[in-house]
Amino acid sequence: MKFNTDKVPPASSFATLKLVVLMACLASAQASADEPDASDGRVRLSDIAQRLATGQTTRIVCFGDSITGAYYHTGGVRAWCDMLGLALQQANPRANVEMINAGSSGHTTVNALARIDKDVIAKQPHLVVVMFGMNDVTRVSLADYRENLRSIIARCQDAGAAVLLCTPNSVYENPARPNDRLAEFSGAVRQLADELSLSLVDCFAAWQQLRDDDPAEWMLLMSDTIHPNMNGHRIFAELMTQEICGKQVSLATSAPPIDALHHTFDRLAQQQSVKLVAMPPFDAMLPEVLRKHFPDAEIDVTTWPVEGQSVAEMAEWAKRIRGMKPDLVIPAVSATTAAIDDKQFVHDYEWVLNWSFQFAGRPWDVVPVLPNVLQVLSDDASDVEPDVEPETNESADLDTVDDAATSDRTELIRRIVQGKDLRFIERRDSDERPAEKVVDEWIAEQKRTWMAARNMLPAHNDHVFVPAQSWPHQPGPRSVRTSLYYPGGALENVTDQTGIMLTLHNWGGERCAGTASPTALADRLNVIAVCVDYLQSGRKSSIDDPEPYDFGYLQAVDALRALAWVRHGLSAAGHSYDDGRIYCTGGSGGGNVTLMANKLAPHTFACVVDMCGMKKLSDDIAFNLAGGSGLNARWSRDRHSTYFLSIDEQELRFVGNPRHLATMTERNHQTKIVVVHGVNDSTCPFADAQEMVRNMKAADLDVVAYFIDECDLNATAFSSLGHALGNRTEIVFQVAGEYLLPDGVAAKRRVGPSDFERRSEIVYETTNGQFVISFDQRYPVSRFVPGVVSEPYSDSR
Repeated sequence: MKFNTDKVPPASSFATLKLVVLMACLASAQASADEPDASDGRVRLSDIAQRLATGQTTRIVCFGDSITGAYYHTGGVRAWCDMLGLALQQANPRANVEMINAGSSGHTTVNALARIDKDVIAKQPHLVVVMFGMNDVTRVSLADYRENLRSIIARCQDAGAAVLLCTPNSVYENPARPNDRLAEFSGAVRQLADELSLSLVDCFAAWQQLRDDDPAEWMLLMSDTIHPNMNGHRIFAELMTQEICGKQVSLATSAPPIDALHHTFDRLAQQQSVKLVAMPPFDAMLPEVLRKHFPDAEIDVTTWPVEGQSVAEMAEWAKRIRGMKPDLVIPAVSATTAAIDDKQFVHDYEWVLNWSFQFAGRPWDVVPVLPNVLQVLSDDASDVEPDVEPETNESADLDTVDDAATSDRTELIRRIVQGKDLRFIERRDSDERPAEKVVDEWIAEQKRTWMAARNMLPAHNDHVFVPAQSWPHQPGPRSVRTSLYYPGGALENVTDQTGIMLTLHNWGGERCAGTASPTALADRLNVIAVCVDYLQSGRKSSIDDPEPYDFGYLQAVDALRALAWVRHGLSAAGHSYDDGRIYCTGGSGGGNVTLMANKLAPHTFACVVDMCGMKKLSDDIAFNLAGGSGLNARWSRDRHSTYFLSIDEQELRFVGNPRHLATMTERNHQTKIVVVHGVNDSTCPFADAQEMVRNMKAADLDVVAYFIDECDLNATAFSSLGHALGNRTEIVFQVAGEYLLPDGVAAKRRVGPSDFERRSEIVYETTNGQFVISFDQRYPVSRFVPGVVSEPYSDSR
């Protein structure tokens, strides 16, 4: 790609960049790829790789200067240390990683030795990743730098930690830190790594190679003269992961933090004024939109001038923003704003954003707006009658904007903004609404994440986005769409007799698909019906994407988190409800998640209703084998694959596992379990349902099974002996109404505290360890704890 000629690739095209960078690193990494035997007793990277692969707790300290620390260059919240944790988790889904950022602005190896005891050794790391040199170049001799690094390495190794060395990145040419001088210091790191048989990530060589091959792409990794932005930090993490565990990952689609407007919303909710700094027209548009959500909002607006200004002039004006101590900053540079060339545009736009942040941390909100939000569609423009005389052809030609060039600039802006680890406002390709509508919808969605974070229930039927546990196959910030349906559609109708009922969608569905109607449940059962778009909702994520289908584990944790959020929201608002009336139902995949939720929270539900759910992650479902089901969960038997299915994971996902049922019995499980299954179901095999019910009865669980055959078919509920069954709303009422209706003849109500109140741990033993679901916080957190001995994978179950 060259500036001004080729289109800038979107963020998803980092794969090409990664290959370029990795190829540059292969030569330097080759020497450390095959580590010598640890005859000296030192911890090696191979030991760290084993810890990661087997799920043992692995503490990693990232030791460096401002390029390691989290400052405005990467958005003030995360840096390569955080991204390395995500990359290692993605490469090793069972990993239990603790990341500690020990980066400090302005520090050299001299400062590092002065604080190593407190910031590194005291943390008892298993691995220390060391990246110094950018500041040493300016005030430490090359000889001292080498010896200081040697001392740092020795201190870490003596404390029982492995060490991974990194050279600093290359920079824009500047007199303080010329690249020739950085090359010398990087050479010293390479020599030391070779001398001490240490692994090395040669960031300098990688950056220089990319700069030679594609200077435009190199620029998009940089925040200023010497500091990479988050685009660069993602590459750091990918390279380090390759060196630590020999696996290639991509963080190109890693989501930024989800708290885009939380500071602003907090102030508005507390009826405090908001200081807004915004480029036109958003200096006028934002207050109007915010007042739709907070009618009494007091907003103090400072207009960031753009009329007739170049990007460089906008960046110069931005220097005053930090002194203003704003609450919300809205950069919205047009794609047609003047700049000498694209190189200068990138450089100046970086500073538009850099000056929008505090030096460290993110005490106020920064929300960039992409140019396409204001894009006027040609079809709309033709319908507008001009109120001035049209321009002559000559003047029109002078003002014509090249659509392709504008599109290129928009992509440049997107990449720059992504380098600040921010959520931003943009227009989807198919969106033809006015700009104000686009902005309003975006703000409404951010408000839903804020409401969930603050446990604020909507007043009427609506949805929020509840924070969720990270998914190892796509680690990073994640939220779960949680839809609430009140009796009569309003929170005010909830009384001390109202319960809560999860109704969970099927595999491939979302928003209550394939399960009981939430409005029917809410109105007929007097419950708050809750639909949860748990992990991998929708066809693309659950069926079309390559990652294996979770099959109930984190999906159930998502459902339980949504339930915890509703309970806590009611309690926090002082709203009475009947906590003993907590129920769950779901169809197909939702039936599986229902059974798993009951397993992971065995003291919470009064009654659960499984309609034609999967009972176990059998081999044919897990590995797409010919056999009892056509379902394909896309797991692998290859231990080296990130999609490897361990025997432990398979054991947990069998809701009829005798060993685990015995654990539930020991914990005095009292939930009424209602199982409904068609005798001709080949999607979720009937034999699996029979086995599960047999095992539950043998464990003395309170289970009732309805195995649907010809005599059960009727006009109201059951119309099929296969997987569909019939009307799944009416099925719930027919088979479980007596347990769910407040005045049912056998109405079920939990007695005693739920798992959320017990704040205990639920532990399920497996072949090589145990799964722990902790309720120590007000929501569940799950993890796998490996045992002392890791048995080899067996195909026999």
